[in-house]
Amino acid sequence: MKDNNRNRKTNEQLAMNSVKKAVDGVYDLIMANALFMMFNLHILLFLLFYNPANIVLYYLYMALLSLNLLPSYSALVYAVSRKREGGKGIFSDFVKGYRKHFKSSFIIGLLGAVLITFTMYNALFFFISEMEVIFAVLQFQVFFLLIAVMATVPVMIYEEGALREVLSKTFKRFFKLMLTATAAVLILLLTVYLGRIVIVTLIFGFALAAIAQKTLYLRLLGQPDKKK
Repeated sequence: MKDNNRNRKTNEQLAMNSVKKAVDGVYDLIMANALFMMFNLHILLFLLFYNPANIVLYYLYMALLSLNLLPSYSALVYAVSRKREGGKGIFSDFVKGYRKHFKSSFIIGLLGAVLITFTMYNALFFFISEMEVIFAVLQFQVFFLLIAVMATVPVMIYEEGALREVLSKTFKRFFKLMLTATAAVLILLLTVYLGRIVIVTLIFGFALAAIAQKTLYLRLLGQPDKKK
């Protein structure tokens, strides 16, 4: 009888621990997602309240406003990665990751923004000229550039090295890194698209993209010997 009571209490304790762990995980997911959105609140305000005089200015302003996207996304991936390793806390880890990887992520994001904006300008010209095939090719190029930029994030987070080393390591293993980035980009685009209809996707979506990319990176490339 005593053994049964002891086993029941043990099972109840295990169940409570599992529930607590799940609740903590959801809370951290929401908090990490909220931090990413707060760091990019200016983009939302721009989309809501700014009426561009022309599409050229719109692309230019969006390029400038998006320069913080990659640093904040890198911080998001860093925060969810540190959670798995027993980090100090989502807020502390997010801020630490933002500061730690700001330089590399900002430069890569800047290069990506320039190339993407230039490509979109060209795509606009071919769209106006009704050259649909070239327009479609350039649209695909924009998607590819997004993936290429995102592919550098797990390398920055998990491996040591300056900007040149990050780019070199990304290039050497680009195919596998491209798979991780593709999953993240698709989730991000789906989050933004569905966010106009179902607000709950904005509560989780960005953090889910970070978790997906982190998980795929560890599965495809394994845990590196050294982490940043």
